[in-house]
Amino acid sequence: MATVFRTVQKCLKKAFSVTSSHGDAISDYEAWRDRFLWQRLHLALWIALILVLTFSFRDIYDALFHLKELAEVPREFKPLIFVVYGAIVLSLLSCIALHRTQFGRRHPGFVFLGLSWSITLVEQIWATLNNFALPDILAWFLVFLSQATLMPVRWTLHLVSQLGVLIYYFSVNPALGIKLPPPDSDKPIYSVTLILAVFWYCFICNLGVYLYDRLQHSEFFARRELETAYQKLGATEAKYRSIFENAIEGIFQSTADGRYITANPALARIYGYSSPEEVTAFTDIEHQLYVDPNRRAEFMRLIEEYGSVDEFESQIYRKDGSIVWISEKAYAVRDENGKLLYYEGLIEDITKRKQVEEALQEQLIFLRVLINTIPTPVYYKNAEGVYEGCNKAFEEDLGLSKEQILGKSVYDIAPKDLADKYHQADIELFKQRGIQSYEGPVIYKDGSKHDVIFYKATFSKADGTLGGMVGVILDISQRKRTEEALRVFFHAVSHDLRNPVLGTLMVLKNLLSRSEEKILLPRSILERMVQSSDRQLNLINSLMEAHVSEVQGVVLQRQTVQLHTVVEAAIADLEPMLRENQVLLTNLVAADLPKVNVDSTQLWRVYSNLIVNAVKHNPPGLSITLDATVEGDKMCCTVSDNGVGMSQQQSEHLFDLYFRGGNVRNSLSLGLGLYLCRQIITAHGGEIGVKSAQGEGARFWFTLPL
Repeated sequence: MATVFRTVQKCLKKAFSVTSSHGDAISDYEAWRDRFLWQRLHLALWIALILVLTFSFRDIYDALFHLKELAEVPREFKPLIFVVYGAIVLSLLSCIALHRTQFGRRHPGFVFLGLSWSITLVEQIWATLNNFALPDILAWFLVFLSQATLMPVRWTLHLVSQLGVLIYYFSVNPALGIKLPPPDSDKPIYSVTLILAVFWYCFICNLGVYLYDRLQHSEFFARRELETAYQKLGATEAKYRSIFENAIEGIFQSTADGRYITANPALARIYGYSSPEEVTAFTDIEHQLYVDPNRRAEFMRLIEEYGSVDEFESQIYRKDGSIVWISEKAYAVRDENGKLLYYEGLIEDITKRKQVEEALQEQLIFLRVLINTIPTPVYYKNAEGVYEGCNKAFEEDLGLSKEQILGKSVYDIAPKDLADKYHQADIELFKQRGIQSYEGPVIYKDGSKHDVIFYKATFSKADGTLGGMVGVILDISQRKRTEEALRVFFHAVSHDLRNPVLGTLMVLKNLLSRSEEKILLPRSILERMVQSSDRQLNLINSLMEAHVSEVQGVVLQRQTVQLHTVVEAAIADLEPMLRENQVLLTNLVAADLPKVNVDSTQLWRVYSNLIVNAVKHNPPGLSITLDATVEGDKMCCTVSDNGVGMSQQQSEHLFDLYFRGGNVRNSLSLGLGLYLCRQIITAHGGEIGVKSAQGEGARFWFTLPL
């Protein structure tokens, strides 16, 4: 019993399901089905109203003229029939009014039941009130059939409308003990035949509604899927049309006889035309398009042989007669029988790429010639240490051909002991990347061992990975021999020139220390001889010092000092010379400047050389100003004078080795002072320079890192 109750409850819930205004409760089909039911209810209500009125007219006619088929109806019941007709008509009019309301539009199921029960259930209630049962099979069948015909949806709603009448008739009447009206009052109110007839009639009607509902359901969703498919097809077509129209590459379809079927705007632009229609007007692609007409035949041959072509490059004529390069990628489209329909593919303008390739080829040829022209051996290896290229000098110095070098490792072209050193250096370079230089020996083609400097640097590929290395071999054997000769020469200078001068100077100073009576020469001559010997000794010492700094570099003994102490020491040592030349020196170097980490002796020499240089190149009465300021992470020091100045050309070469200015009052000089200043400042990590003009003095400056 509980199962039957739940089943009926589900049927009622499904029968009276409502349409949500937002479409949240039911599917699109259920919304369509309720709209269909609501629309058909309008016709059904008016048909039902007309039907009832026709039967009422029949009974009116019977009351006036006595129809024979109604002779058996008891006369006392006939006036009462008009009451039930009035109730039915009133109920139907109420349903019509309800149908037009918002409630009726949203809940067509209630209007449907109102229509059904207005005819079937109202007369049953009327009969019950008149104490008899009324099995109006005709009314039932008319209503059930018209409902199934006009509104063949929601079969559960049809079932509820039928069960409402039948349950009332087959349960209420027996429960109240009501019988049929005379003359059939002694007959039972129902029989097996009646039940079977009603059951099968309702079953067939509901089955028809169910099948029609399912059919509409399938058709609805088929239409919806078809609409969705059409929408997707339209969207896909629009998308591919957009791709076709806006593609950068030219897209085409062409026939085997040399006509374009379709072409996109990009293809028209590549060919120099304003619209695709001008391209599809081609009648002979072979001769109208290709510079070499044989390219079309080659294009078709390759497609026949391989089924497609890729990067098929050709020169074509544009509309204006100019020639460009294109690359074609195409394939053959065939029917199910293998018959060729057309060619389809892409065309790309590669003129710029071809120009770049030609330019790169020219550059490559130029670089090969340039590298082969370099007299110094040059080579390059890949990341595995295998030789991939070299120049002529490399081949000639090693006495090997390119075939003997390329694709080989260092162990194939050098003795093992040297190859081990080369290989280890390459490994370190590949790990660290960057630049590497070192000295080492190389065995040349004549078997002699040469001292060389290897200059090597790594290079990377486009993706940032290690590509390999490039190496240059600089033969320094001659330089080594020259350095040895210079070393011997300077040793000779030091021993054969410096020592005699020292000896002469000692003798002269010893003579000067004696009394005048014991000196045979005048004292003034001896003093001039001492001064001359001092100058010779200074020249020899400067020459030796320049050589040492050039070959070995300046050796610094750094310590943290106050700059003004170094400046004051230099001024104090030069005080006699400044006084003799009537120099006015102004020291503006402050005592509260930050300390600097320098070699104080070497820095003293810089200040001394700059001050002495200013005094030597200017007449007496010179004004010199020393200053220093902090600029960022460095100390900027200046030595300025108001002397005669110098030209731009002199300023550019002032710090070169052995350069001498044109206005030197003491002509015995090798021009090493300013050169040594540059060596010392560079060793400290700073820079040095001069700003000057003729007649405007000179301003020497140098920097020191803080």
